[in-house]
Amino acid sequence: SVPEPRRESAVAARLRLGACAVAALLCALIARWIVIAPTTVRVLVGAILVVPLAAGIPFLYSGQRRAYGWMTLALAPSLVLGLTEVVANPAMRNWAAFVLLDVIAAFALHVAYLRATRSS
Repeated sequence: SVPEPRRESAVAARLRLGACAVAALLCALIARWIVIAPTTVRVLVGAILVVPLAAGIPFLYSGQRRAYGWMTLALAPSLVLGLTEVVANPAMRNWAAFVLLDVIAAFALHVAYLRATRSS
């Protein structure tokens, strides 16, 4: 079960929900990439990309600061996929642009949440 979110400011709560939303959107975008042309390699790469993101969403929702730290690292492979598709696959440029936008938004939200919830 997911732990209850702890007491936090209204700004931190909005950042927390935004981080969960962009992580879920990134999972959906990667699932779309798999469904468009399913191959064994795409399914394996997609699973490697989605599993850490999907596993981290409950921890993001509960406001665990360590989850925000490691989820920023979990975004790196999706960033690489998005950059590769932008350069190498003209047919997927729109999708790749959405992935890159989502990864950058997720990274910004994770860092903003960590800054909003730090103890001084």
